[in-house]
Amino acid sequence: MEIYKKIIDNIKRNKKYTFMIIPNTTDKIIQFTFSYRSLITVASSSIIALICLITFSSSFFYVNQSLSITKRNLSVLQNENSMQQERINTLVKKSEEVHSKLENLVQLESQVMDLVGLEGDLIMESDQFIVSRSDFRTFVLDENYEDSIDILHELVEDQTTHMKQLIKDVEKQLAHLESIPDRRPANGRITSGFGFRISPINRRREFHNGIDIANKTNTDIYASASGIVTFSGYNGSYGRMIMISHGNGYTTIYAHNSKNLVNVGDRVIKGDVIAKLGSTGRSTGPHVHFEIRKNGKPINPNTMLVN
Repeated sequence: MEIYKKIIDNIKRNKKYTFMIIPNTTDKIIQFTFSYRSLITVASSSIIALICLITFSSSFFYVNQSLSITKRNLSVLQNENSMQQERINTLVKKSEEVHSKLENLVQLESQVMDLVGLEGDLIMESDQFIVSRSDFRTFVLDENYEDSIDILHELVEDQTTHMKQLIKDVEKQLAHLESIPDRRPANGRITSGFGFRISPINRRREFHNGIDIANKTNTDIYASASGIVTFSGYNGSYGRMIMISHGNGYTTIYAHNSKNLVNVGDRVIKGDVIAKLGSTGRSTGPHVHFEIRKNGKPINPNTMLVN
């Protein structure tokens, strides 16, 4: 308390002080005279200025630190956004690939259905699997969704491979079925069957290698199966005749034709019109003599033909 009283007393009396600077040489002595009140004012101003400087420095340091942290956070967010965008682009690309493969799979399915003569949809519409960038931005990406896309991609890839193999197998089987001579070669009535019979020409017992189907002259004669024409011409008692090789050991013969419509080397499809029914060669009336041979040996056509 005494110190404060003394200070206040000095201020009231405005006591003055003199500072002198005396050089070692003969230079002029320098002196400063100021009152106690001035000293207090200068000291107070200095303290206030120091406090302001410290406050400003602290504020500047805090703002600078906050700015640095903000910049770092912004950089992290930019990197995360860039990575998120890359993931979105990757998922969109994968989704588009799945969509494309599904479209291909739907086409393959349609091809299989056409091959086997069925109708219907075994596979979901491919448009259900296409995802746009805007769709991805509506939710937070997670590993489960990315895994689902990858799994779906693999499943579609496997299914596509399976479907392509199925098409090959179906085409192979259909080609095999097309090469089986099971189509009736002409409309009409069977007048003579396969096996032993009394010949209508000489009335003797003989073995008949095929069947005879009677109808009007120039009735269409059809290929019983797909194959290659190996003979087309006149063959003695058979008259105008066509022979077709179908593979798998099968050949067919169509005889007594009034007109042959195919030539040697022609590729014919099951059901193609290959000749016109007639009565050429050793014949008692218009009919087609039809034979099926397996590895060169005649077999009963009735065991093969489908009505």
